[in-house]
Amino acid sequence: MTFSANSERIRRLGLALLGSSAMLPPMLNLAYAQEGGTQLAPIVVQADGENAKGPVRGIVAKQSATATKSSRAVVETPQSISIATADQIRQQQVTTTSEAMRYTPSTNAEIFGADPRADWIRMRGFIVPELLDGTRMPRATYAWPRIDPYMVERIEALRGPAAALYGQTPPGGLINFVSKKPTDEPLREVQFTLGEPWRKQAAFDFSGPIDDEGQFLYRLTGMVRDAETQVDHVDDNRMFIAPSLTWKPEEGTELTISGHHIRDDGGSLQFLPAPGMLYPSAYGYYGRDTYIGEPGYDDFQRRQSAIGYQFAHTFDNGITFNSSARLMEVDYDLNVVRGHPAAAAVPPMVNRLAAAIHDVARTFTMDNNVSGTVETGPVTHNLLAGVDLLVQNYDYQFGTGTASPLNIYNPVYGQATIGTITNTANAKQNINQVGFYLQDEMSLDNWRLTLTGRYDAAEMDTYNRLNSTRTVNDDGAFTGRAGLLYAFDNGIAPYVSYGTSFEPTQGLSTTGQPWDPNEGKQWEAGVKYQPLGTDHLFTLAAFDLEQSNLVVTSGGVSQQIGRVEMRGIEAEAKINMWEGWDVIASYAYLDSNVTATGKRVIYVPNHQAALWVNHTFSGNLEGFSAGAGVRYTGASFGDTANALEAPAYTLFDVAARLDLSAINDSLKGSEIAVNVANLFDEEYVASCNTVTQCYWGTGRTIRATLTHRW
Repeated sequence: MTFSANSERIRRLGLALLGSSAMLPPMLNLAYAQEGGTQLAPIVVQADGENAKGPVRGIVAKQSATATKSSRAVVETPQSISIATADQIRQQQVTTTSEAMRYTPSTNAEIFGADPRADWIRMRGFIVPELLDGTRMPRATYAWPRIDPYMVERIEALRGPAAALYGQTPPGGLINFVSKKPTDEPLREVQFTLGEPWRKQAAFDFSGPIDDEGQFLYRLTGMVRDAETQVDHVDDNRMFIAPSLTWKPEEGTELTISGHHIRDDGGSLQFLPAPGMLYPSAYGYYGRDTYIGEPGYDDFQRRQSAIGYQFAHTFDNGITFNSSARLMEVDYDLNVVRGHPAAAAVPPMVNRLAAAIHDVARTFTMDNNVSGTVETGPVTHNLLAGVDLLVQNYDYQFGTGTASPLNIYNPVYGQATIGTITNTANAKQNINQVGFYLQDEMSLDNWRLTLTGRYDAAEMDTYNRLNSTRTVNDDGAFTGRAGLLYAFDNGIAPYVSYGTSFEPTQGLSTTGQPWDPNEGKQWEAGVKYQPLGTDHLFTLAAFDLEQSNLVVTSGGVSQQIGRVEMRGIEAEAKINMWEGWDVIASYAYLDSNVTATGKRVIYVPNHQAALWVNHTFSGNLEGFSAGAGVRYTGASFGDTANALEAPAYTLFDVAARLDLSAINDSLKGSEIAVNVANLFDEEYVASCNTVTQCYWGTGRTIRATLTHRW
């Protein structure tokens, strides 16, 4: 890795602060003198024993640390956040993050249908980064990680700017995965799943104390899957193992070391022509199982590995020191014959090309912070100060070659002539960033004021192997966030917030050049309501945000399109175990605009709505539960000219679950569940970005799962 003099100074300064937290606690200790060193009560107290970084009972999470890096009640967080808990994941039997976000407002998660390669999640119109336990994961041009929902306790979607705490993030928000951690009590679970399209899957989750004193805890989670997709010759095979170990040497001190390794083997989504899908051709329509690649050439592999730690220690004066670090690598290889984006199809023939992609992303992240609660007169302050370090390395190669056409209505494979692959992009990119952040959560009676500020210094060094040129960009920026909320005694909490974002855009253009950084800002006003004594949570928010230098990809070509404006309204309701009922309801209206052209932003529907209802029966049907859901997604454009519109669609889901102990006591701990998504097998176009590149939406999926816990 090559550093300039400036980046070397950044690195040394960051490491010095990371290695010595003693520079920060005195700022917090000053206020303790007024109280004689007595620990003050925190602003927010955890409800019902829920841990903001741990499991949740039911579908409604009442605590979260994603928005503030400290435990805070969701109802008192002046920013929109939706949380898919482990119980919701189990109810809906989701197997990808995209599926877990189906009922989340302002979130478009299946833009390209059931792509076995990646989750393409947009919130409030923008592709969002993904964090694992609060630290960033690598994301290059194609080398994206894919966390399995079975690995996590919850998936948190924070909408709106979060750069004031996390640095390089877009204004649309971020996804944070809260991983499964070792438990104090023994936990044993095995799970077997069969499905259609064909799926065989086995998973296990074991945890508990290692020693009698409970100082050492372990957890081991794993899964293996052999699966097909709705497309002929495209598989979705996966294997992962995720071990973790926790050490609790004394009260208030905890160290968890965790890692995972994931192997994905399968195929690619299909780049299909609009004639025959979006509208009929002279030969009619072709089906969702249509495959225009070559079985003997196409191959997709991803290898994803990570190792890291999380450490927390609370001193006698109440100050808490938190430290976390992770080293992660994603190795992505794809060989595929696909539709040619620049050559129009002439039914029944489809013009094709061969592509070969090799993309490797490595990220080291480290975050140290201290927090404590102090009082200045009648105001209570929950203070947080920290510094984080990010080092990312990308190695990207993209090549194409010729491939003979294919009759899409009567395909014959194994006879294609594939030309020599020639690289059109071949580059390395290094990003070094250090960020300093400070946050004050103030409480005065029922008022809550949150102020967050951050400074990022970043260097991006790009070397283009094709022309032997190096480009170095040095960027620095201040970002901030302010939120004001009033918590009424009856559980109603109106709020207003403002936040900014800064992001040196990661990845490269198709010519191997770095992107210009973008900046964003957002106003948000809303109200949250949690009726006293309940787990119900209702939220309503309106927002106005904009971003400069947004990167969009249309027709296989990426470009920066200038300033984008996004305005919208969101509503969400989550009702947990109300006389046996679980309810998730959401609605979003989004008005998007590219100021230079007056066009709508690609892949952003004007309207989205969803409703999920699950009921656990009692009496003669005790042990049985059933659920049903409906999802509506409005029409959206897939190209920057807004010439190709994917029509609106409505999908239905159903679920049923039976505790087998209700049949026989000897089956205690066992349950069987059946889930069907897209019940009526609705055929719809998920998106279409050129006349040669359209994508079928996900067809009906059926999953039957047997789980045994003891």
